Amino acid sequence: MQKEINSFKDLRSSKSFKNTRGREIILRELETRRDHFNAEKLYSSLSHKGPRVSRPTIYRTLKLLERFHLIERLDIKKNCFYYEPVLHKGDHGHLICEACGKIIDFSIGNLKTLKSMVVKEKGFRLGDISIRVFGLCESCQRATKASRRAT
Repeated sequence: MQKEINSFKDLRSSKSFKNTRGREIILRELETRRDHFNAEKLYSSLSHKGPRVSRPTIYRTLKLLERFHLIERLDIKKNCFYYEPVLHKGDHGHLICEACGKIIDFSIGNLKTLKSMVVKEKGFRLGDISIRVFGLCESCQRATKASRRAT
């Protein structure tokens, strides 16, 4: 792509992006989303709001937005990918429940210090840092304990 794209607005004005009605609807939706979502959640949300956007359009647009680094794809190991708009991301990590797939954001203390240490110490040019921690959420821990007591 010719230039760096920093926002959904930049993408709309880019010559390398064909702005269709379906894509426009998806972009407007993602500008307001603050949660993690998968393609089916997005499809369901858009279906309830009005003009229909096809599943293939959603999947293709998500792939394109990922390529432009406007959304981050999270593999939660459940045969499905979740996404998060980079626009609202900030420095944080993800706690991912291996039982139910729930994603919980958590703050990462002083990530700038970590980044500068890695760059200085290892002579490495950083791109993105992604921290994903897999385990069991509180609800699934309680359910596991309850089922153990019942047996």
